[in-house]
Amino acid sequence: MSALAPSTVAMLLADARLPSGGHAHSAGVEPAVNAGVGPADLAAFLHGRVTTTTLVEAGTAVAARHARRTGTDLDEVEAAWAARTPSRALRDAARLLARGYLRVGGTLLPGDDVLDAWRQRPTPPPRPCVLGVIAAGLDLSALELARLVVYEDMQAAAAAVLKLEPRDPLELVSLVAELCASVEGRLTSISRITDPAGIPALTAPQSEAWAEAHARSTRRLFRA
Repeated sequence: MSALAPSTVAMLLADARLPSGGHAHSAGVEPAVNAGVGPADLAAFLHGRVTTTTLVEAGTAVAARHARRTGTDLDEVEAAWAARTPSRALRDAARLLARGYLRVGGTLLPGDDVLDAWRQRPTPPPRPCVLGVIAAGLDLSALELARLVVYEDMQAAAAAVLKLEPRDPLELVSLVAELCASVEGRLTSISRITDPAGIPALTAPQSEAWAEAHARSTRRLFRA
């Protein structure tokens, strides 16, 4: 395959039409709605998510990228992510989404030994680890990777809102732009993470509790 420009890599991985399984993920929106969060409060909910769970994912992806580029231990990155993701439901969802990205990675980086080994694991690593390895292989910068993780999470949430609480799509475009801009100032420091210990330790206990309840529900559109 011819070399892809880093900007093209970012656009490709952020595309909701990519067969990565993101259509099955609501970024916590469905659990929140089922718990009683109304349409007027969804923006506040997502502001909370983008400054907690999403930044943990971004930091994990950056740490995984660095580990892959330097040949250091990716298992340490995965363990650091798990320690910062106390909800089993959220960990399971992240690993489920990783299966789709492993397929994508196999197409974009055929023969990559890490991705090949991960595809053989009974339990895959989480999505941000896979994104970090793909980013390393395709020369996507750490800062662009962090932005990609934030955008992809917020865009997944917006897509879910349109299915669960229909509204003007342009309203959601504005919200995604606002949410991404709200953490832009924090992404430079996140992009400098080299040690898994530097991954932000930010949790959202109420959202995690909703995710656990959602995992036990038999009536849902999304996995998480």
